Order: sequence, then C-alpha cells, then structure tokens
Amino acid sequence: MALPAAAQKDSATPAAGKAITLRGCVAPGVSKGTYMLSQVSEATHACQSAMPDAAHGRRVVFWLDKKNEMLNHVNQAVEVTGTINGFEDSEIELKNGEAKDGGLLVEFEGPGMDVRVSNTVAGGAVGTGGRTTPEKTDIKTMLVKVNVTGVTVTADYPCAVPK
Repeated sequence: MALPAAAQKDSATPAAGKAITLRGCVAPGVSKGTYMLSQVSEATHACQSAMPDAAHGRRVVFWLDKKNEMLNHVNQAVEVTGTINGFEDSEIELKNGEAKDGGLLVEFEGPGMDVRVSNTVAGGAVGTGGRTTPEKTDIKTMLVKVNVTGVTVTADYPCAVPK
C-alpha cells in the first residue's frame, strides 16, 4: 500500500480525522491472511488531498484496519473510503524470497504485524522494481493509519495484479 509522500510522526497532524478515498488493486501477500493495495491513488474532491503538506514527495504506506473485508476482494480493483487515524514513521525492507525460485520480497512494517509481498507486485510502487538483490538499508516511509468505512469493487479503475 504505497505511493509517494512524506514522513511525519505527529498523529495530531491537521489531516488526522479527515475523510480519504483511495483506489487500488488488492494483491495477495505472501503469508496467508495478508494483502497489499497496489497501484494506489487518492481520489480527491475538488483537487483537495486529505494528506498533510508534509506528506507530499515521499513514500507513504496506508495501513487499512478492515483486513478481512479487503481480503474478500483479492485481485480486484476497489475504492476504499475512511478517515485518517494517525501517522507514524515506518520502514520497507527488501529481502530475499523464500520460494525455490528465490525472487525478492518487499516487507512493510506496520502496527502489530508485517506484510510481505513479491517485489513483482510492490516494486513499482515502492521504487524497488527491477532490483535483484536485497537492500542493505531500510527504505523510510510514512505510515498512514486509515479507519475504513467502506470497500467497493469498481470497474472504473484499471487493475492488473501481477502473479
């Protein structure tokens, strides 16, 4: 669940509590019961982003609180509505895969659990696409916690989830 934005640790940021609408493709994670919302874009109203100014220009990971509802829509394009519940510094790690064919995994660090997905799925969004070796340092991100109020499948958003 990544797109360019900036890191900020203060959960009292003006954007906390603001409504947000995201569109993206639900891709399965490596571990059972995990997913990533890839190809994420914020659906803005009147060109007004819900994100604070400090978030623009760096990597952002949206941490959505309705895991089971999202898992019902794997490999589908969805529109997610909710409210921003806070921000914290986080990291993405690029690691060797565990499958026989190797490959790289992107690991998102979040509250209470980490989510690992194939670099094929996440690489374009987090800037690791095309890499063949793990990173020596973590990639700093801003984690945006979102309280989800609705998830709707949409045909209006192109969704190509790599396998």
